[in-house]
Amino acid sequence: MRDIDFKEKIIGRDKYLNSAVVALVVEKKSKLYFLFQKRASGIRQGGDISFPGGKIEINETSLEAALRECREEIGLKKIDIKGKIGTIVIPSGILVEAFLGFVNEKDLLKLKLNKTEVEECFLVPLEFFKKTEPRIEKLEVETRPYYEENGIKYIFPSAELNLPKMYHKPWKGSPREVLIYVYKERVIWGLTAEIIKESLEYIY
Repeated sequence: MRDIDFKEKIIGRDKYLNSAVVALVVEKKSKLYFLFQKRASGIRQGGDISFPGGKIEINETSLEAALRECREEIGLKKIDIKGKIGTIVIPSGILVEAFLGFVNEKDLLKLKLNKTEVEECFLVPLEFFKKTEPRIEKLEVETRPYYEENGIKYIFPSAELNLPKMYHKPWKGSPREVLIYVYKERVIWGLTAEIIKESLEYIY
């Protein structure tokens, strides 16, 4: 039998889309700010507000991926990584490794946005998130016993496997909480809001 340690592990990690992000913090005039980006309208989740990040490539660590995405998306090369905030597994099949990094204010002048991916960048004071409780809503995830690919519908063999009747049609899981912050009409929610809340625990 292989040796087993007690480190945290995620079973089935290779089945997820593995990605990484950096929660970026800027100190400006003795105040701390989060640096956000608004995703370009023509890409997946266009219009969403997020931290820089993306898919982890082959032979790349999660931190290397997060830093690469910062360079590619907003041209940011100098980041003081303080550590790993944690891992989030999203029901849609995405696993996200989140890091916390600090950026020098003068390096903001060197930002170079990749307009195919990022529409704009902006700052929000950490004090806002510290003082503001996020709005909490809920979403329900439904599992369907089929999927479609290239125009073909594939049916999960519930009947053939003689599984209980509940698996012969779509079934629902427990509702999950979604955090939402609204700052000057900008809506920051979901995964990004979760990372913000966790980041504050480390910073303060």
